Amino acid sequence: MMTMVETLAPDDIVEDALSADALHRGTRLGRYELLLAIAKGGMARVWAARQHGQRGFSKTVAIKTILPHLAEEPESERMFLDEARIAAMIHHPNVAEIYELGEEGKVLYIAMEWVNGESLIQLLRSSGKMAPMDARLAARIVADACAGLHAAHNLTDDDGQPMGVVHRDVSPHNILVSSDGHVKVADFGVAKALGQMHSATVAGQVKGKMAYMAPEQISGGVVDRRSDVFAMGIVLYEATTGSRPYTGTNDVEVMHAALKGTYTAPSRIIRSYPPELEQIIAKAMAQDPSQRYASAEKMRLALEEWLAKSGSIVSQSNVGAFVQQRVGVTLDKRRDKIRAAANAPRPEDVSASGHGVPMAHTGTPSVQSAVREVDQGRIITGSQVGAPQPAASMQGGPSGMKYVLAGLIGVIVAGLIGVIAILAARRAQPEDDGPRGATTSSAPKAPTSGVASAHGIASGPAIAGPVKFTGLPPDSVLIVDGMMLDHSVRTLDRPASGTQRKVVIRTPGYEDETVNLDGATPATLELTLTFGSPTSLPSSAVTAVATATSTAPAVSASAKKTNVALPLNPY
Repeated sequence: MMTMVETLAPDDIVEDALSADALHRGTRLGRYELLLAIAKGGMARVWAARQHGQRGFSKTVAIKTILPHLAEEPESERMFLDEARIAAMIHHPNVAEIYELGEEGKVLYIAMEWVNGESLIQLLRSSGKMAPMDARLAARIVADACAGLHAAHNLTDDDGQPMGVVHRDVSPHNILVSSDGHVKVADFGVAKALGQMHSATVAGQVKGKMAYMAPEQISGGVVDRRSDVFAMGIVLYEATTGSRPYTGTNDVEVMHAALKGTYTAPSRIIRSYPPELEQIIAKAMAQDPSQRYASAEKMRLALEEWLAKSGSIVSQSNVGAFVQQRVGVTLDKRRDKIRAAANAPRPEDVSASGHGVPMAHTGTPSVQSAVREVDQGRIITGSQVGAPQPAASMQGGPSGMKYVLAGLIGVIVAGLIGVIAILAARRAQPEDDGPRGATTSSAPKAPTSGVASAHGIASGPAIAGPVKFTGLPPDSVLIVDGMMLDHSVRTLDRPASGTQRKVVIRTPGYEDETVNLDGATPATLELTLTFGSPTSLPSSAVTAVATATSTAPAVSASAKKTNVALPLNPY
């Protein structure tokens, strides 16, 4: 069912892929927020998503949903439920883990482990055409996949009875390889097991990919774990030779070739092909199931024995290096797209004209924006932030009053915190600064150096006038005390004496920067945002330049953060 036929290339991941039916970026499915559509198969779509938890906890996961045109089909729903039920019972390092099955409205979804890598088929096609890989690396990947497959085959129910699981769709498309060399078997959408809900295969109906099917599966005979062993032999053949053993111009020709059972030996394709590995493939692909390896574990042991005899150890780090070599650039691009999707305002957070509207949650887990109602969708300018709102904004019924009361409580709490901070700062001043309560000189005084960070610019002499933000890209937005402003706003009124105003600078593709404005904040804040490559992650810097008076010298202040990359998507 949920076969991931092709991974979407980074350049093909466009907003059009997100608008199918009611699902789009920012849609909440239970505790999960959809970020980006990553892959699409014949019956399902996979999304990169963020799991939200208590106290700001977040985690990147993969979410699988049925395609909209199949969501109303009972058989598709039953297959989807079977996949979740079977896969969720398998707990093994070489099987992609299922976290939960959920339903939001009429949308069924499966929350899955986020694998930081790529499918084996994409590794083989990374150059645009099929390219074989080193035989020992391929043997390492297939051996690990056999371990995961064996765990599925040995699955038992709650009473300890064997469930007779057969994957039935083993292929390079459903073997995921992470960037650190971990191998995961995925996609049990057409798996066969006792007690499954969807109907058994009927005459003329074949489930799986024809090119990897065992003869008994093609002919509609009895399938068992040895059918998956046959498919794993084809996977190893293809990975090491760059071609499939059974080919044709259509599925019918492929079917006849597989039933006939004749194929070109690997050694005739690659003259130096290891004879022992060729024998392992021949045994796995035997036409008679009784002549194959009795289990995926038996095949794994044969591969491990050959690897031990044929050379040095092939480790996970070797496999990971191969992944980076083949698809490193592709993974970097995909990471950037997912990161931008996570940091960008949600579609419902910004109106078509770009005006500021309330935010349900921010693009960065560490920053929680307050929810605030906006009166009749008005544009909120910098001068209106913190100003009293007209009485009309109170007319929202119980819901509106709830937000107003929450806002008033927030203002009171912020004011108390500000008073405490001022008293603490005055108490910490050196005694030679002069007596408390003494008047300051009328002559302007240069602000003291400080660091722009989550705590704002270090306190210094009071500066009059508004605060201007410069050096920001056009798509940057200012979020003041949880309220997103219009993209054009770059100047804010200075807060009243003794208070602070929290400003989050959000730019798609960059880290959030947070500055607390107060009476000592320089009149001009020049910001320079830098986004680095995955190997060298330079920090983003904020430079504060004081221009309160013509005689006030510039003050340099910087804050450095590490750009935290999101995991990469394998689907």
